[in-house]
Amino acid sequence: MVLTLLPAGARAQSADAIDAPRITQQAFKKLLAANNVVIVDTRNIEAFETSHMRGALALPLEGRLTWLDQYEKTVAILLKTRKPVVAYCA
Repeated sequence: MVLTLLPAGARAQSADAIDAPRITQQAFKKLLAANNVVIVDTRNIEAFETSHMRGALALPLEGRLTWLDQYEKTVAILLKTRKPVVAYCA
């Protein structure tokens, strides 16, 4: 299951190019506290290297609907996990 993290105070929006259910920060914090989530940072690699959520995996998409070959290892991890996957880009 892939979920998209909503910014604090934001309301769910219409689906975009990648139609993933939205999750509130409160629900995300529960998953995080239970260590029951895989976090994916979809920002560009420079932003990821500057700062990212602890434990997040880098998978820069930048408007793409697919990923670069060098991220196949990350994708393999995501395909194997039974935990919810939460992606963020801001």
